[in-house]
Amino acid sequence: MPSKIDLRHVKKSFGSKHVLADVNLAVPTGETMVIMGGSGTGKSVLLKCILGLVNVDGGMVMVDGKDTTKLKAPERMQLMKKFGMLFQGGALFDSMTVWENVAFVPLQAGMKPADAKKLAIAKLAMVDLKADVADQNPGELSGGMRKRVALARAIAHEPEIIFYDEPTTGLDPITADVINDLIIKLQKQLKCTSVVITHDLHSAFKVADRMAMLFEGRVLAEGTPAEMKKSSQPFVQQFLAGGSN
Repeated sequence: MPSKIDLRHVKKSFGSKHVLADVNLAVPTGETMVIMGGSGTGKSVLLKCILGLVNVDGGMVMVDGKDTTKLKAPERMQLMKKFGMLFQGGALFDSMTVWENVAFVPLQAGMKPADAKKLAIAKLAMVDLKADVADQNPGELSGGMRKRVALARAIAHEPEIIFYDEPTTGLDPITADVINDLIIKLQKQLKCTSVVITHDLHSAFKVADRMAMLFEGRVLAEGTPAEMKKSSQPFVQQFLAGGSN
C-alpha cells in the first residue's frame, strides 16, 4: 500500500536539545497510525513538523510523494486543505456558537451562513450530536460533547488526513471510548488517513492499524498492534506494561 505520509531522516533541535534525531516512518494511505512514547520524546514536535508548523532541520516530510519542507506559502496553504486537526483541548471559540465553530473554515472561505449551518449540522450528525446542539455555546456542553464538536470541525472540509493530539485526555473511560469509536467510524466513512498521538494505551490499541514508538529522537519500534505486543525492545515492553523499572 502506498504511503500517504513518509518521514525520511527527519531531524529537529531547539538549541542544544536534539528532539528528533533521525525519524523514519511511513503512514500507509487509509490507515490509522498511532504514535506513542514517553513525555518529552518529541511526539508533538513531530506532529508540528508534519503539519509544517515547525521547520525541520534536516530530512524530508513527504505527503502524497511530495517533499513539503520546500513548499512556498501558497503551496503550503493548498497542502493545509488536506489536513484536519483535533487539538488536545478542543480549541473551540467560546464566543461562537457550536455551528459557527464547526463551520469556521467554510465561513472564512466565504460560504453563506445558511449553507454553513446546514453543513455544520450534517457534520455534527456524523459525530452523533443532534441538530439542537448547533445553536448552543461550547461552554454549555460537557467535555465529551466539546470534544465531539471539535472533531466535527476537524472533518468539516472532508480532509484527506486527520491528526489527533491526545484525543481522549481528560475524559472518563466511557466518554473516551465514544471518541475511540468515532475515530474508527470516521476513518472508514471518510476513507481518510489518520495520525494519532496518545498516552492512552486502551485507545491506542483500539484505533490503530499500525503503531510507532518514539524513543531518544528515533522510531524505536513500528508495526501492527499485535507486532508491538511481541516487540523484543525492552522499552516498548516496559511502556506497554506501564512499568517503571
